[in-house]
Amino acid sequence: MARDPMFPLGAPEVRDGAITIDMMLNEPTRIDNYAARLVERDLLTQVIFGNVTTSGGALLFDQLVKNEATATDKPGVIAPGAEFPVLHTPDDEPIVKRVQKTGGKFGITDEARVRNDAILLQRKISQVANTMVKDLDVRGIKALGDALTVLDDRALTVASGGWASAAGVQASAKTAKTGEGELVNNLLHAKLQIEQTELGYKPDVLVLNPVDALNLQLVFGVANYQEMLSTFGLTLHTTTAQPAGEGLVLQAGMVGVMGVESPISTETWRDASVQTTWSQTWATVAFGVTDPMAMVKLTNLGA
Repeated sequence: MARDPMFPLGAPEVRDGAITIDMMLNEPTRIDNYAARLVERDLLTQVIFGNVTTSGGALLFDQLVKNEATATDKPGVIAPGAEFPVLHTPDDEPIVKRVQKTGGKFGITDEARVRNDAILLQRKISQVANTMVKDLDVRGIKALGDALTVLDDRALTVASGGWASAAGVQASAKTAKTGEGELVNNLLHAKLQIEQTELGYKPDVLVLNPVDALNLQLVFGVANYQEMLSTFGLTLHTTTAQPAGEGLVLQAGMVGVMGVESPISTETWRDASVQTTWSQTWATVAFGVTDPMAMVKLTNLGA
């Protein structure tokens, strides 16, 4: 499964000439391209997961669940003619995740088509794209949560004293344990836990629910929070798919893969009985968490 550096759901690009509703409906690849741009703009899971192509209706992958960063045999200098030490690789059964289809459809009446109501078409394609983004992000975040649940007490976690309460601390009362000190302590410990696995992970993404992101901005300051996070090497991403009161610190593209069986595709047809042209757009995807130790779960943020 070779990783593709391009946007995995992107459709063939169509150029040249003015775009009309009639052209869009007659050439569905134009709808593919427009929907793909909207999905790419907003899709968080494309940041979190690497991407691979898959076939046969399922994604097959191994999952690293043991923290064995070095050779299981005694490491050291390899003498001439001596055997190399054995490295740990996943030895459990491969995991299989079935692909799932996401998408939606809409109708354009003949009257709207004749009027070339571009705003209507844009709105409907946006609704389909938003549906796909929401569905894929929810599924991706759930896959991460399920993987942490399977790890149980081996999962990396940081229990916070609460970011909501930290946001209410007055500037004059802030200490290393209150106010921004609580957030700094949580983020540094999350990074430390990942680095202590010695598996080579470099955490660079912070995923939060918008409610917890608001508290972070209140504590660090709206004008300063991005600079503050950059000192930790982190970039903030928000999504309602992430449960409120919880967060994730992880390495982008390292925790798992998004297996794409069918990229964004569109088909159109006309229903003469109601003088409406229908358009439906879909993608078929599965998520696999290959490296759950490349992430830390933050808890109790809402306290």
